[in-house]
Amino acid sequence: MLANISGALVGIVDIWAIGHLGSEAPLAGLAVGTFFMINLYVLFSFLYMSTVGFVAQSFGFGRRRQIIEVTMRSLVMAAGLGLLVALLSPVLRELTVRVWNPSPEAAEAASTYLGIRMLSAPAIFMSMSIEGFLIGTQRARISLGLDLILNALNTLLTVTFVVGLGWGVAGAATGNLIAEWGAAAAGVAWLVRLIRPARSAATVRRAGFWHLAHFREQATVNTFLFMRTLCVQIVFAMMSVCGARLGDEVLAANHVLLQLVFVATLAIVGMSSATQTLIGEATGAGDRALFYFWSARTAFWSFVVAMAMTLVYGIGGGAIVAAFTNVEGVLAAAERQLHLVALWPVLAVWSYQFDGIFIGATSAKPMLWGAAAGALVFVVLQRLLVGPLGNEGLWIAFILFFITRGVVLVACYRGLGQKIGQPRARENDVSRVAF
Repeated sequence: MLANISGALVGIVDIWAIGHLGSEAPLAGLAVGTFFMINLYVLFSFLYMSTVGFVAQSFGFGRRRQIIEVTMRSLVMAAGLGLLVALLSPVLRELTVRVWNPSPEAAEAASTYLGIRMLSAPAIFMSMSIEGFLIGTQRARISLGLDLILNALNTLLTVTFVVGLGWGVAGAATGNLIAEWGAAAAGVAWLVRLIRPARSAATVRRAGFWHLAHFREQATVNTFLFMRTLCVQIVFAMMSVCGARLGDEVLAANHVLLQLVFVATLAIVGMSSATQTLIGEATGAGDRALFYFWSARTAFWSFVVAMAMTLVYGIGGGAIVAAFTNVEGVLAAAERQLHLVALWPVLAVWSYQFDGIFIGATSAKPMLWGAAAGALVFVVLQRLLVGPLGNEGLWIAFILFFITRGVVLVACYRGLGQKIGQPRARENDVSRVAF
């Protein structure tokens, strides 16, 4: 949870630095740019989700070589996809600005930010794969350490570039770029320490490692996860686009409010990460009783975390928003929707909790069904509600998207539990040793 929450500080530091420049346009441009980067991060989060699921199952069964192979294949896919995104960055940047279509000043700021920031895509994707290995083998402390490195670098560099040197949006993007590559380098260093270089090299040189069937197994799960995440990101993108159509003030206000959602999400997903690795271990061991035990235990604590976030936003949401920006129009627009943002954690928690269960069991189809059904509900309701209710209608549709996802996953849960087999003998203990 600490590792996940610390990840939100990258966007928070940017908003704080740009939000105090005294103008709406840079903040609105940053909203478009960072929203795209968050969408990019989440859209390719299947690299993390599939890795943690397969690694956790191999961890539960004690298959050391399979853990290494899954991790190395994930890194190969991450590096390739990251390079592709970096090469396509000019096209993606232009498309993003056209779709969001903010004011000319905001568009220029967004284009500047994305032109620099998208060069970090390979580093971001590789960090996801490394985090999947760390969480799957229950090494969350190392994951927290890597996030702290990322945030310390980003905070230092962003404050220096934006506040000290006056580089504006370009300074925020440059600070992010350097910090993300620094964190990726630190992650690779940790991976080398945990998986001996000789063993990694032997794994990659083995002919079977490059067999398409093995990549296809991970890619199949990745495909469903990608499609599921695409549905989720369509909803988030529509939140931003619809906000932009309601004006720069609403666009900027929703961006600030979505940072609160993002922080709450990372807290909830922190518990979901525990769910993923513990459910994966139970699934790999074929222990149905352990599967149900961890499902119930993690569900309880997920609700506790969500309730805590609701209380924090309900009591101090206004002060938190005011800390992001001092632009009066943005503050007023954000405060009107704070009651819905405060309710969001306790209503959305079940979609994330059951996502964690299905990720750990590497059963991605129900996750796609839930996300697709939720996206359909959102598309219909935002058309019906935004006209009469404005931004409030948009947020109501957004909340119902998460409720729908949770309902579908709950309906599929029983069938998943029945597929868990009987316990199998472990090959060896890989719980705390180097590979």
